Formats: sequence, structure tokens, C-alpha cells
Amino acid sequence: MLRQMMLLALCLTLVAACDRVTASSDHDKDAVGTAGHVSELQTDIQQIVQTGNSPDYVTRDADGTRLWKLTRAFYEKRGFDPAWIENGAPRGQMDALIRGIHKASDEGLDPELYSASALDARRKEASKGFLTQKGFKPDEAVAMDVWLTWLYMKYASDLADGISDLSHSDPKWQIKHESFDALAHLESALAENRVEQSLQDLVPNHPEYTGLKKSLADNREIAAKGGWPQVQQAATAKLAPGRTSPLVPAIAARLAVTGDYTGTMPTQDQPAVYGPELEEAVKRFQRRHGLQDDGVVGAPTIAEMNVPVEARVRQIEWNMERWRWLPRDLGERYILVNIPEMRLDVRDHGQVPLSMRVVVGKPDTQTPIFNDEMTHVIFSPYWNVPADIAKKETIPSAMRDPSFLSRMNMEIVDAKGNPVDPSSMDPSNPAGYRFRQRPGTSNALGLVKFMFPNQFDVYLHDTPADSLFARASRSFSHGCVRIEQPEQLAQYVLRDQPEWTPERISEAMHAGHEQTVKLKEPIPVYLGYWTARVRPDGILQFRKDVYGIDGRLTTKLTERLERMRQSAQAMAARRPN
Repeated sequence: MLRQMMLLALCLTLVAACDRVTASSDHDKDAVGTAGHVSELQTDIQQIVQTGNSPDYVTRDADGTRLWKLTRAFYEKRGFDPAWIENGAPRGQMDALIRGIHKASDEGLDPELYSASALDARRKEASKGFLTQKGFKPDEAVAMDVWLTWLYMKYASDLADGISDLSHSDPKWQIKHESFDALAHLESALAENRVEQSLQDLVPNHPEYTGLKKSLADNREIAAKGGWPQVQQAATAKLAPGRTSPLVPAIAARLAVTGDYTGTMPTQDQPAVYGPELEEAVKRFQRRHGLQDDGVVGAPTIAEMNVPVEARVRQIEWNMERWRWLPRDLGERYILVNIPEMRLDVRDHGQVPLSMRVVVGKPDTQTPIFNDEMTHVIFSPYWNVPADIAKKETIPSAMRDPSFLSRMNMEIVDAKGNPVDPSSMDPSNPAGYRFRQRPGTSNALGLVKFMFPNQFDVYLHDTPADSLFARASRSFSHGCVRIEQPEQLAQYVLRDQPEWTPERISEAMHAGHEQTVKLKEPIPVYLGYWTARVRPDGILQFRKDVYGIDGRLTTKLTERLERMRQSAQAMAARRPN
């Protein structure tokens, strides 16, 4: 009996094998991949990529033109051989690309911009069948292969440079970035069979980007659970610590959602005392949002509490986008100034040995966004008054008050730098003179300035107006960056020059005559703009969009994303051909 059952099973296996051979033979008449179809397949790919009109999924803009040119070059270099489909069936690289695209959400990007659902549907359809491999039909396989190449280079470019390289479209953003060769990256990914990993290689690996990525996931989870409760504006102007108020339970509930408050929850809808534990939570929240951390709950604090979590998610996504505009390697040590946060951090081999508050430019005299290298320090500097400041402020003040120049320790010099008596000036040649303030404790630049020569004539410097650092919002300068701890920064940048001891640095700062010291090694300086940031201590920070750059980015992103959605929808609506 057992022998008969074994024979029966063997017969069934043979029949199934014959069915597979027959089905496969029939399918090969329609599918791509047999030896007789190779040249026809190459001809079909050539016809698609070298035709005068690009497919409708190619966005009609400069970025689309660039990527389609790269797609064409990719197939020309490989003799128009397919890259993603073989014998009518998807290669493993296609599945890897689809998995990589689905991870776009983790990077603050919408996978549907890269046709994730349409790719899933096509892949699933190509895998249907029992005892046969359905695969793609010849015309579909050709178009699908070209489309996948386009999608890889599009997504890879967005990860490497940002969405359509928006940094180039914003004149305010002048931080130099690395060039990205999407074609070479794709060729390497296919040759090494690491398509999915090659995409992850393009993601910024900076700790602050990684922190934003985690914060994005955390805030999306909060949004999925319904967000945080709103706090009604108090009937009185402010809620001070120690008072009893019906707002206390709502404030505690709001701060508990974001982890700012971890204490005992008051009874809802019942007045409660605003005690020390909740006060510390409010102060933490205020610091995270750039508010005065006095623990008093007034309109500004409540307004920040009531920003919807969906808006915070978008804000995090915008700032992750800005990190994609930066070089992946910022250097082993560098100085980073975040303009909206009004803070400077020194980073040295992953550590932050120095951090301080700064004063940045006013909205009408903005600190530019750029990077360069600090090359020298000037102790006891002169302040050469910029021409526009001299015209708008210095000259009118001098005309109103004859003692203004002497009182401000200022002098007038000619084109060669020689001091000039104000009474001997030639009024018909104002351009031949300039104002400068002599070194000293009242000098507008303080006792030291840090130079990274640039087209904007912007630098870091000391200031006699130390009281400004106590303010929560510190946008008061004409564009340069005033720093809170100039002596400590001087000690840091000169630390590998042992002759410059702390005592000698202090002496040079108070010498009353200008002295320039060249750094042994230049230090990169980045003046950046992030309204959402995870600081080295791991705490998520939000700041006001002081220069309106988030607003401009929103407009540009909306326009760009709409073109990408139209492209993705065109592919989802019909089969590629």
C-alpha cells in the first residue's frame, strides 16, 4: 500500500512538472527574456529613452529634465540592457528599491511621491499565478524597467540634495553642498547588489538629523493618538506659580503628552494649585520653545502649547529637509550657529566643549546663511563702520551732536587709513572717508572678533552690550553674530597654539591696540537656520521663524510636491508604456 502511494505521488509530481514546462513555454511567447527577444528588448528600451518626448512621469521642470538625461545615459552606457527585470520577472533589486522607497516616510518624505502603492500593485500583479510565473509582458517590462531607473535616481537625488535641491532656489541659503552623481550611485548599487542600502547611505548621519528623525516618529505617534489637549486662555492675563486655577489640570495634561511634566495629574475640570513640580515643567517647555523661562503661563506660552501636533510634524519635516542641503561631513571640529535658536555650539569629534547664546541680525538686517572657514582672530579690534550704517546712523548723530565722535571714541580716516580732522574733510568727496571706532571696552565689536573672510563681511565678535544675552529673543544686530563668551571661544580656537595662554589672550583683549593672530588650522563655521532642532542633550527645541524662511520653504515645497504628486498619479492611473 505504501509503495502504491509513493508511485501515485511521483506521478502527480511529474504531471505538475510537465504543466510547468508547458505553461512556461506558452508564457515565453509573450514575456521578455528568451535569447531570441534580447535584441528586441534592447531596441524597445532604446526607443523609449531616445525618443523626443519623455514619459509623462518625468516632471516638467529643470529637475525632471536633468534626471531624464541621466536615465538616458544610464541605458546608453549598458547597451540598453534592462536593469530591474529579467525573463519577464522582477529581479531582487526591484524588491530592494520598493523597500527603500517605503522607508521614505522615516526621512520626512511621502513614499507616494515615488509611487510606492503603484509599485506594490505592479509587483504583486507580476507575481500572480500558480505553477506558473506570470511576470511582465514585453512592452510593460520595458517601460517598467525605465520607470524604476527614473524612480531610483529621483529618490536618491532627493535624499542626497533635498527635494529638487530646493537650497539652490532660495537665495538666502548659501551653505556649500557636495555634488551628487545619481548615475554613478545607481551603477554601483546594482553592481554590488545593495540597492536598498545604497539609498540609506545617502541619509544624513549627523546626530541632530538622527534626533529629528526620532522626534518625527514620536510626534507622528502623538498625532495618531489624537494629539495634545488645547489650553484655554486664562481669564486673567497670567498664571503665576502658587496660584489656584482651573487651567492647572489642562496645562498638566498638555505637558504630560510631550514628556515635559511627569508628576501627579490634578483632577480634571477642578481648580488646582500651580505648584513647584508643574512650574518646573512649564519652565522646561518655555526653554524648549525659546520663551523666557520664568514659569509664568501667559499668552505666549499658551500659544506655543496650542500649536497642533500636525504643525510640529511639518516643522520637523522642513528642518530634516534643510539637513539634506548640508555636506555629509561637516568636519571633525567646527562651529555651528543656529540663527533662529540664537545659539552657537562648538563641535569637536562628536563632543560639544563650548556652547553659548548669541545675538543675530534683525529681520531687516538678517544674518546670512552660509559657511566658510575661520582663519584668524583680531584682538582689540577697530570697528570700521559700514557705509550704510555710517550714512543712516553715524553721520546724522554726528551732525546733531558735535561731541558724538569723541564721546563714541570714533575717528575719521582717509582711503589710506590715516586719521583726518573732521573740520578738514572735503564734503564733495564723502566716499573718500570712512568712520572707525578705536579699540576699547566701548567698541561695538568688544575686545575680540573672529574672522572667516566672506562675501557678506560677517564675523563673530564680542559686544559691550552684555545685557542682551539675558533676553529670550536676541535678533538685534546689523548682521554679524555677537557672542556671549568671547574669551572662552578665543581660548578654544587657539588651544593648539600653546604660546597663547589664557593670560596672554586676556592681555591682548585689553591691550588697546589691534593685534591679528592666524589660526594654526582653519575651523569651518556654519551659520544655519533650523526652527526645529534636537540639541546635543537630546531635547527637542522649537523656535520662531524669525526671518520667514519656513514660510518661503512651505511655498516652494508645495509647488514642487504638487508636480511630484501629478507624476506619481499619472503612473498609478495607467500601466507604463
